[in-house]
Amino acid sequence: MNLQQNIPLKDYTTFRIGGPAEYFVEVDTIEEVAEALSWAKQNKKEILFIGRGSNCLISDEGFPGLVIKLNLQRLDFNDTQVIVGAGVDLSFLLNKSLENNLTGLEFVAGIPGTVGGAIRGNAGTYGRGIGDVVKRIRYMDLADDQFKEMLAKEANFDYRHSIFKEKNFLILEVQLELEKGDVDLARKLIQERLQYRQETQPQKPSAGCIFKNVLFQSVDLQALKDRGLDIEQFKKYQKIPAAYLITRTGLPGKVMGGAKISKKHANYIVNTGTATAEEVIMLISFIKQKVRDKYGIQLQEEIKIVF
Repeated sequence: MNLQQNIPLKDYTTFRIGGPAEYFVEVDTIEEVAEALSWAKQNKKEILFIGRGSNCLISDEGFPGLVIKLNLQRLDFNDTQVIVGAGVDLSFLLNKSLENNLTGLEFVAGIPGTVGGAIRGNAGTYGRGIGDVVKRIRYMDLADDQFKEMLAKEANFDYRHSIFKEKNFLILEVQLELEKGDVDLARKLIQERLQYRQETQPQKPSAGCIFKNVLFQSVDLQALKDRGLDIEQFKKYQKIPAAYLITRTGLPGKVMGGAKISKKHANYIVNTGTATAEEVIMLISFIKQKVRDKYGIQLQEEIKIVF
């Protein structure tokens, strides 16, 4: 186990923000995961797991414990079933699936991050989440350090949610069920979606979308219509985009220090080069207050905040 000290976490997050990890280790196998966890327990250190660091904001003070970067890269294909490690990039999984004439993952095109993070947050687009193609999950229960498995139906998948946000479970490997489909059509769709993302999302360092979109069922739609919102355009997916609400409050372009609300996509806060975690937090709070004051909606963070 190659244990390192005082490693700057900004180098391991897509936000390019984050202070030093007291201890840091990269693990490539499940055995190394167990070894790292054993060391942390013996030395009474808190643990933080990261993949690509694409959906998180880490304190400027860093993390006072052991940061474990998961590089679990298993990828096995058997007919329409795929066993994939938590550290595999979604983009790599998508491309390899197409090479094996499998479709069903088109909705992850352009989503940064790893399989483990995607499962934890049930990442997806266009009304679909990765939980839709999961069959079973192998994980470690950190309460008793036991390796366990669960079926997809036990994972409590919901919009940007899973049991892994509720319990102290570490995702290790996932079994997916894909399908033999029209690969050429899938590639065409993926290319269109990647092009759309390129045109509509900022390219500066960020953590992706900051807030969850707002489910129709969670708000008074008539009250929002009375406040001038055009809700009908969002009926297909039954969600009001957080970006729409932020834009309607006139916030795109708002700056706090080196952190800025993107004019290209208002649900992105970008690091213009010098942003601190504190500045991002202040901007998040400012957005929530303005949207709450204008529309009575309490936006909820989609990213993980480590402070």
